[in-house]
Amino acid sequence: MAKYILHLCLLLLIGCASLEKRGELFEATTFKYENAIRWGYYELANDFMKVEGTDQKTPDFDKLQEIKVTTYELLKSRIAESELQAYQTVEIKYYNTNDLIEKTLIDKQFWEFDREHKKWFLKSGFPELK
Repeated sequence: MAKYILHLCLLLLIGCASLEKRGELFEATTFKYENAIRWGYYELANDFMKVEGTDQKTPDFDKLQEIKVTTYELLKSRIAESELQAYQTVEIKYYNTNDLIEKTLIDKQFWEFDREHKKWFLKSGFPELK
């Protein structure tokens, strides 16, 4: 009986370590994504997407070069109990260099952990910066 309890404790510890690593990986991934958006590296930001099976289109990167982000602020972040999905709400303030009018976008992001690739991917698509 003690052997089974010890085995169960080890499995729980491994599971907690795995969740902690996924959480750290999520933070690192979203930090890199934020920086790509903030500094206008839109093609790099698009590499965080995984839109298979959706009707999402590739952004027009030439048009996006006219967009300058002034603020990217995390409002909410939560990793689901499944440990395989996460949700973030961010506020993005930006302007188009053609009109210089600052706009605000609330971007509700849905992230999913890919076990095969051991990476987080953004499933909700590229923010609509216009």
